[in-house]
Formats: sequence, C-alpha cells, structure tokens
Amino acid sequence: MTSKQIQDPSTPISIEQVLSPESIAIVGVSTKKGAPGQRILNYMNDFAYSGEIYLVSKNNEQINGIECFKSIEELPENIDCVILCIPQQAALESVEACARRKANSVVIFAAGFAEESDTGKKTQQKIVDVARENNMIVVGPNCMGLSNFVDNVPLTFAPGLKKTEVTGPPALGIIAQSGGMMSNLREISQSRGIPISYAISTGNEALTGIEDFLAYLIEDELTKVITMFAEQIKRPQLFLELAGKAREKEKAIVLLHPGRSDASKEAAQSHTGSLVGDYQIIKTKLEEKSVIMVETIEELTDVSWFLTAFDNVSEQGTAIVTDSGALKGFSLDFCNDVKLDLPSVESDTYRAIEEIMPDFSSVSNPLDITAQALTDMDLYTKPAQKLLHDSKVGSLLFMVLPGSPEIGLAKGEAVIQAVQQSSKPVAFVMVGEGSPISDALVKKMRENGIPFFRTPERAMRALSQVSNYGKKIRQWKQRSPNEQYLLNVDVKESAKNEFEGKRFLKKAGISVPLGALAQDLEEALTIAEDISYPVVLKAQSKRLKHKSDIGAVIINIDNNQQLQEAWERLHENVEKAHPDLILDGVLIEEMSDQGIEMVIGAQRDNDWGPVVMVGLGGIWIEVLKDIRFISPFLDKEEIIEELFKLRSFELLQGARGTKPADINALADVILKIGGIMLNYKDLNEVDINPLMVYPEGVKALDALFVTQE
Repeated sequence: MTSKQIQDPSTPISIEQVLSPESIAIVGVSTKKGAPGQRILNYMNDFAYSGEIYLVSKNNEQINGIECFKSIEELPENIDCVILCIPQQAALESVEACARRKANSVVIFAAGFAEESDTGKKTQQKIVDVARENNMIVVGPNCMGLSNFVDNVPLTFAPGLKKTEVTGPPALGIIAQSGGMMSNLREISQSRGIPISYAISTGNEALTGIEDFLAYLIEDELTKVITMFAEQIKRPQLFLELAGKAREKEKAIVLLHPGRSDASKEAAQSHTGSLVGDYQIIKTKLEEKSVIMVETIEELTDVSWFLTAFDNVSEQGTAIVTDSGALKGFSLDFCNDVKLDLPSVESDTYRAIEEIMPDFSSVSNPLDITAQALTDMDLYTKPAQKLLHDSKVGSLLFMVLPGSPEIGLAKGEAVIQAVQQSSKPVAFVMVGEGSPISDALVKKMRENGIPFFRTPERAMRALSQVSNYGKKIRQWKQRSPNEQYLLNVDVKESAKNEFEGKRFLKKAGISVPLGALAQDLEEALTIAEDISYPVVLKAQSKRLKHKSDIGAVIINIDNNQQLQEAWERLHENVEKAHPDLILDGVLIEEMSDQGIEMVIGAQRDNDWGPVVMVGLGGIWIEVLKDIRFISPFLDKEEIIEELFKLRSFELLQGARGTKPADINALADVILKIGGIMLNYKDLNEVDINPLMVYPEGVKALDALFVTQE
C-alpha cells in the first residue's frame, strides 16, 4: 500500500492487514464481563487466533494471562491492527499515538462523530488527516468491527459470535455499514448453516468503506456471494467498476440500500453520517451491473441463501409441488404479483407425471399432488424428479401443509430423496409459522443444503429474484454494445434552443416535425406557406424551458391572418414574462397529428453517470408519475422489456379499439438517446416531451438539451 493509494478515491485501499493481521493490540480492555475489549479477547481464545496479542489497560497488570501495557506509547512498533475500545473523547489522541507507534491500521468502535454533530464531524476529519499523513488504515468510527472466519480473526464485540469452518467455496461475505445489521445478517446466515467467509461493518467510513472490502471479497477465492446493507455508497464509480468485476467473476452481489423515502434518507444521515442519493438512479445504475437490488431484510438473506447454496442458477421459471389445492390457487396469484414465472412443462414430462398421479388429479404447474400423498409418499418424490429433469424448469418449490410433526418429517424426507441428484435451486416450505414441526426436519434440510421456510411468500419472492438474476446475466453475456452516436455536431449548439435540439435529434435519426426558424414576420409567412398550414409558433431561447406556461407556444394557426395575429400575441406574452429577453427567433412548425404522448428524458448524475427515463408524457408525467429509468447500456430487447413494466403500457398496446403504438420505434429512440449520452460526456440532460408515438413511427414535438457550462 502506498500513500498515493490511500489518497485516491478511485482506487480500493488495501485492507489485508485489517482482515488478516498477524499482530493485534486491544486498547481499553478490561475484566468487566461483556465489555467490548473483554469480549474480543474471549472470541480470540474461542477462535484460536494464532497471531500476537497485545493489551493496553491502565488498571490491570494482566488479563487472561496476558501482560498489559499502560499506554499505547509502550506498544511495539508496526502492529498490524489496533482495536480502540475507548470513548469518543479519547479517539483522536489514541489514533495519534498509534501513528507514532507506526501501527498499520486501527479499528474505532466509538460513536459520536460525523453522524452526530459538526464537532464530531471535525474530529472525524482530524482522524482521517492523521491516518493519511502516516499511511495508516482506519475502520470506523461508529462500527462493530469485523470477523474473518477463513483465518480465525474475530475483531468484533458483536454478541453471539460463533466460530464456523470454511473449508472451501461457496461461502458468503457480509458487508454492512451498520454494525447491528452486520451482526444480524451473520446470525441469520449461521443459523441456516451457510458458510461465511467474512462479516464486516464499516460504520461512518471515515477512511475505508464498503468499496475497499468489496474489492477484497471479489478477489477472495472462497467467497461466492456478497451480501451488502449500504445506507450510502460514497464512491459510486468505483462501486460500479467493482460490481462489473464481480459479474465477470460470476460472483453475485445482493444489496439492500435504504433511501427510497425522504424519511429513510434522514435516518441514514443520523445513523452513519451518510448522504443518500436519488434511489431510482442508483438502482438503475447498479442493476446495470447485475447487482441484485432487494427491498426487505428477508429478501436480502433469502436470495443470498439460494445463491450460496446452488451453483446452477438460470432464468428458467419455477415448478411448484403442493399437497393443497388452496395453496395452489394462492401461489398462482402471488407468483403473478412477484413476477415469478411458472412455465408449462414439456410434453414428455407431462405424460410421465400423468402416469404417476391419481386418476382424479390433473397435471399442471403448480402441481397439486392431492391428499392422496398422505398414503403414498412417492407422490412427493417421483413427480418432483420428473420436473427437475425438465429443461423449462429452473427451480423447484415444495409447499406442503405440516400435519403432525411426524407427518411433516416424512414429507421432508420424501422431498430430500427427490432432489438429491439435482443441482437446480430447491426450496421447501412447511406452511404455518408457529405450528409444531420436528427438530429433525430442520436438521435434515440444513444438512442437505435445502432452504427451509415457514411462509411461501418468502420463498417465491426469493426465487423470483434468483431467476431474474439468471436472466440479467444471460442478457449481459448476449448484449450488443449500444451504438455510439458520433454526429458531426457540436452538442453545445443543441442546447441553444428547441430548434437546435431538434436538428441534433434529426441527425441522430429521430423524426421531428417540419419547420424552420424565423427572425421576422415576413420570414415566418414564407416558412408557413412552404410547410403548409396548420402550423405552430414557438418562441426560441435557452431561457424558455416551459414555453407553454407563459404563452410562448401558439398552435392551430390556419392561415396568414392568424399567423400575423399569433406573431404579435406571442411576442407580447414573452415581453410580459421576460422584459429583457432577446429571442433567438420563432420556430414555425407543422401541426403534428395526435398520437400517444410519451416523454423520453436522460440525465447525467454527477456521481453515478447517465440514465435514460421513459414515461407517459404531456401533463400525465406530473400527475401519474408513470416512469421507468433505463440504463443506456441496454439493448433494444431489454428496453422493450422495460416498457412492458409501465403501468400505462396498455395504452401503447391499443386501448378501446385504437391501433397499437409502434413499440419498436419508441424503443429505438430510447436506444439512441442512451447512445448519445454515452458518447457526449458534456451533455447533462435531454428532455423530449412529448414524443408522439403513432401506429407507425414516432415524432419528437419538443426537445431540451442541457450541457455543462
């Protein structure tokens, strides 16, 4: 690690000496039961940590048979990691002392820094300054530390820490800014028998952050899935780069990022001193890199469970086997809600299952094996085996009623027998949380690596995310690069006014109305006669972003007399609203036919880069807010798929006898705007509202370009 590296936010900081230290000092350790320092010392004993351990305690000569130093100044030089179990008021002084002893890294547990007050923020910055000057790593403050289960290094005071063996991949890596959440995710995963490689909390991220630890886990051979709880992503471009590397290495990132609501943003600010960005932009950019974005803690842990337990993740849908007609009906509705595909099986599979099933039953997906299964346990086994061999089936979900604990165990054993020869994801749901089940059932499911749930909704939500992830990976591998629209045009010219913006669009192959710019009435009359009435008049200036609001747009002009009157009225309206404004001219344009008004927009976020937006246009965008954010890297197939997710998509398909709109042409405009944003780095914003969509073709009726000043 070099001093330059620790200063460069675009490069991950090497944190190996924090995760795998060969020497550790605990400052502020005491004999008090449950105290952070004492707890870490006990964990080190439980984990059989093999490195050097140094203790600093003012009031104790020795603890647990280890001699104590009175101060940091007495410690040896070049200790790999110093754990500071001290109050906030002593943190800066302790970090300065660690720097004088040439410590390689420090972990600060204390709270009361940037998350709490301006004074705390200043103290935190002073700690960062000291660390940078001395090329020393800082984890925290306001964190619970970390655990390395690969090398048996427990550097956390979180309760309930248990040593687990990690003998090989796949293992789960956990990163959370919140120490409590890190601890919770670890406990949930360990209770399920999921091997964990690392569990890391980053706290306020004064110096090191989630990006640095993510970079390490991506390169770790044992870690296959990375579970993250992030209230803020401080280095977006680095995070996106790392997410791309994770995808290339076939390592899944499952992320819960609070911040969809204003209240959540405020809570994050007070919790870890974070500043949360626009959630929809962040979500779009992360999903661009195949990061799995989830919205609940249950989804975070459940999706991670599936991805860690199974290597064979595909985009194919789920087959459901149940012993309840009621559950079958429920699952059809719920799978529709969570977009979990229930494919029809192949004809050979259908016939094979038909031969197994009772005469009074029917073969379908979901498959109801009926109450007959209580007297014939093979019905839990044999149809499932056929389904798992079907090429249209990507995963299998069992949803059964428990009966007695003994009957539930028998059902579970039949299911285990069915899935032993398959690598496809499988889940077992014993419906009825709180109803008694056999401890042996839970144990056997865990030993066989089968995710076990008491509520079907959790399993179906998770499987939907898993199959969607498989689809995103397939699309990424097959995606054609978005064409880079290199036009012989200075993009800054397009930002002058609507007319110049439309010239740019026309050169990009996007249809615009016929029209020209007039500087006086005589020129306007000539243009109108050339393009034929009816026409539209639009005042042109960079300062006029909402022209209709001030009467700077006049439509349905049918003849020369009306044009003369409109010309005078338009200039009067503009002068009244902006007395000092000098127009670039007036755009004389053909009246376009009515179609479906859509809006296409694009913006370049300062932190995350460009995104494209599509939605129902005109006044409806303000009222309904029916929009989708789209990555500029998507191809046309993926863009059309996003259009299907609009609530207003039925309008595009044709409603009440109207002809379907030209979806292909609409997608083509989105594709081109994305390509333009990727190519023109000084283009900040594009707004086409409305884009009129017809049964054949589209037409951009308005255009706004904003470039960097």
